[in-house]
Amino acid sequence: MTNDLLLLAMLALVVINFALDTTLDVLNDKSARTTSEPRVSEFYEPDKYKKSIEYGSEKFRFGLLDSTLNFLIILAALSFGWFAVLDNAVRNYLDNELLISLGFIATLGIITSVINLPFALYFTFQIEAKYGFNKTTLKTFITDRIKGTLLSLAIGGPLLATIIYIYQQIPQWFWLIGWALVSSFSLFSFMFGTKIFLPLFNKLQPVAEGELRNEIENYCKSQGYAMSKLYVMDGSRRSTKANAFFSGMGRTKTIVLFDTLIEKLTTPQITAVLAHEIGHYKRKHTLSMFLLSNLQTFALFALLGWLLGNPILSEALGAAQPSFHIGILAFFLLFSPISLILGIIDNALSRRNEFEADKFAIDTYPDSKQHLNAALKTISTDSLANLTPHPWYVKVHYTHPPILERLAKLN
Repeated sequence: MTNDLLLLAMLALVVINFALDTTLDVLNDKSARTTSEPRVSEFYEPDKYKKSIEYGSEKFRFGLLDSTLNFLIILAALSFGWFAVLDNAVRNYLDNELLISLGFIATLGIITSVINLPFALYFTFQIEAKYGFNKTTLKTFITDRIKGTLLSLAIGGPLLATIIYIYQQIPQWFWLIGWALVSSFSLFSFMFGTKIFLPLFNKLQPVAEGELRNEIENYCKSQGYAMSKLYVMDGSRRSTKANAFFSGMGRTKTIVLFDTLIEKLTTPQITAVLAHEIGHYKRKHTLSMFLLSNLQTFALFALLGWLLGNPILSEALGAAQPSFHIGILAFFLLFSPISLILGIIDNALSRRNEFEADKFAIDTYPDSKQHLNAALKTISTDSLANLTPHPWYVKVHYTHPPILERLAKLN
């Protein structure tokens, strides 16, 4: 394959990917606005249902503007050789190949962040605020951005530098060592991320002694679940939306409840939600999805190791000489169809796991069907959830089943 043909393939994939995403977004918005659903009255009063439709449509229009701008920028960058221009610009200031790759990736990251910043500001302080969700102050928004950037530099920088160095020194083993490094960091983050990284952004406090903690502890004992850590997180600092999540394994396993969840749900409803989260652990969903992710990462690195050394990847983007950073950029543009397929498979497995965790909660916590039903309805209506998403959109994007489908399975 010639350089020109490879570049055309990249352009075609970018166009196809944008067209597919846009089509799914349009179908989903239309489905939300036009699908007649008799069970709507179980969730929303007429005015609030109208508000949920408006919220979804406004997010759709905003997302379309954002994705269109990004699409046009990538299209222009490929068509006019902007990646090669950036590569040459970095080489004018640096002469070490490792530093050149790091400088290129860092500069590209800065450009991307600057482009996306106005969209993030508008979404947070206009759209989310308009519909009563946003609690983030400008100070918190800026602080989060600074902390996120510093964390990326402190952890991502050395990890990326190590991977690039290995590629330059022992390219034949780059894929295997790179995979081992990324997998090790993923495992570390999964085991200790809630303890180390999350407190940089949120306050975590043990759930206070009282009715809720007693109910949760009694349930955990009944399931032989050694409850290591149970925290409440100040999610209300940023949003009114409620959530809960499980992380870690073994002695590091942790359950985190948003304070908004505790505020909106009753003790039995919260315990039913927690029973669902423990269901993921008991059914080994957490472990199996982690292993699947690492298997996919292994395949990705194996493919990367096979293709990255081919100079045609860099040449197709107009670079004067082959390099890690240009080659990997071209690789991920070509990888998009495989990424889409893997995403669909992962989401299907995730939705199946949600059903299984719901069943676990029903089987192990008294009256859980009633309490989980009520909890899911409250969480969905408070977040103005789309009750009638398009089936194709669900298959591609949803990690959880649509709420009506989930409740039908529960009942």
